[in-house]
Amino acid sequence: MARIAKFRRRRAHSPGVFQTLLRRFRGREQSLVRAGEALPLFLFSFPKGAADAALEIESALSLTFQGLSAEVRAPYQDVLVRLPAIVVVVLHPANPCGCLGHHHPRGTESRAARRLEMELGSTVGEIDLAYDCIRGWNPQPLAGLAAPEGDEQFANLRFRIAVLAVLLHELEHLAFADRPEPEIRSRSNQFYTSAMSELVSETYGERYGMTSPPLP
Repeated sequence: MARIAKFRRRRAHSPGVFQTLLRRFRGREQSLVRAGEALPLFLFSFPKGAADAALEIESALSLTFQGLSAEVRAPYQDVLVRLPAIVVVVLHPANPCGCLGHHHPRGTESRAARRLEMELGSTVGEIDLAYDCIRGWNPQPLAGLAAPEGDEQFANLRFRIAVLAVLLHELEHLAFADRPEPEIRSRSNQFYTSAMSELVSETYGERYGMTSPPLP
């Protein structure tokens, strides 16, 4: 905690330093995302041509997450204060293992992330997200029946909340390496339900929740 606070009190690095660091991620594109004071600085690394996907995830962080009520965001307060000041988010369309995302424990970060850490002189975290897999992921299919069929707005809303749930799940693993997976999964599942309930109510004026299939 003291180490993180110390880093955040340092003066800001110049854009030139960050541009030099970004060039270390050869063969991919990068963007720096400042999503709000409560969140670390994110360095997105994504395949060339995938800028639209990166922008969607940036919007989920900087707009959707920040727009949620304090009550919905509250379960992650202890996570956010323990994160490094910079987290690298490596974006892929899919992971070979089929997972939606991973946290990278200390010592398993990419070479570029380790160089970034050496250059800045402070801890850098790293996770990865499989954005196409997350887009197709529906953890509560019965609840989705309450939404209009083929509603693009609803699909976009569900993607933003799903990507936030996966990202927060992996960030919690970074912040609390010893917490068991069931506890972390329970929190991210509850976040998904709470965030969807809030945004569906605001957007559609309807209640979000599990529904029963129609009788034959």
